Amino acid sequence: MKKITLLLLVQTVFSFAQDFKTPYEKGNGNQTTTYEEMVKFYDDLDKNFESISVTEKGKDDNGEPIRVVIFDNSKNQNTSVIFINNGIHPGESDGIDATMMLMRDLALGKIKVPQNTKVAGIEAYNISGMQRRGKFSRANQNGPEEHGFRGNARNFDLNRDFIKNDTENAKAFQEIFHWLKPIYFIDNHVSNGADYQYTFTYISTNKERLGNSLGTYFHQEMQPKLIQNMEKSKILNVPYVNIHGDSPDEGFPAFMDSPRYATGYTTLFNIPGTVAETHMLKPYQDRVKATYEYMRHSINFVDENYTEISKKMMEELTNYLPNKKYAIRWKLDSTKYSFIDFKGYEAGKKPSEISGKPRLFYDRNKPFTRKVKFFDTYKSDKEIVIPS
Repeated sequence: MKKITLLLLVQTVFSFAQDFKTPYEKGNGNQTTTYEEMVKFYDDLDKNFESISVTEKGKDDNGEPIRVVIFDNSKNQNTSVIFINNGIHPGESDGIDATMMLMRDLALGKIKVPQNTKVAGIEAYNISGMQRRGKFSRANQNGPEEHGFRGNARNFDLNRDFIKNDTENAKAFQEIFHWLKPIYFIDNHVSNGADYQYTFTYISTNKERLGNSLGTYFHQEMQPKLIQNMEKSKILNVPYVNIHGDSPDEGFPAFMDSPRYATGYTTLFNIPGTVAETHMLKPYQDRVKATYEYMRHSINFVDENYTEISKKMMEELTNYLPNKKYAIRWKLDSTKYSFIDFKGYEAGKKPSEISGKPRLFYDRNKPFTRKVKFFDTYKSDKEIVIPS
């Protein structure tokens, strides 16, 4: 009798899980959810799981309310918060699909459930861009078959608007950010440009802008641990490939995320952040998996170390007192660098099928691994004195 009861329970749980497959999972692995499908999916999670809630905060420039989905299984009132942003550029849809699966898997207990951490995600930040669906606005990107458009309803690139605040979207983001008060921020994107062997690249908030205590912790302890865990998941990683030219032989700099960008804005408030940049030329399934895994590892790390992260954030507040200096502009320190064993492809030239003139291409039959310089240190270029 017990065996029959257990079997029925397992079958019921399996059937229940099947009902919550995402549109991406129901497709051929190269299709992303529509806006309407996404909204319905999260509403269904909200109705069926106490740990899931959906809240509307602010609006898109087209008037549509921006929705925040929250997973909260903790009984701790002092719960830390991880904040995830998706679909700022809706053609880069990896995070939208990955977060839908992540929230479902947390609700079902299919992955490790955080005990001290809420997970909050903007379902899709650029709703109007997501609704402008097509096949051709992401040149050379390897899937999905159809996707959203980069600009929003007023053709703003929202990832240039955080400190300007010219859009309703940016106003909504600021409201959501200060409501959640997160201790870690992830902004999900897809890269452009060069070809290389990596599936997952990432922009870590500049350590100088985070300050000595928090910046050192994030860059020397937290992010390296997350990347190590990604490698255990068999996902190749490298800092965002910021190369201007044919090859990385001369090295490349860490991206400076000024406050016009999402992580640049959140860093103004002592919040470490990462821009997840999957590689646009890799298969869509691989990119969605990589985005999912980075979020999963981040949740686990923050849940285990939230007190230490909070402590480092508080320590940094002592640097922002009246009459102390505060840097407002930075420049690369070209005298300081580390080495990366960069896994790339040899670059070459071949005739363009359109113009007949030589064009750049990367030869995937000629992979290489070689040490290149990574310039990841910036120095203050302009400072102000904090007023009384």
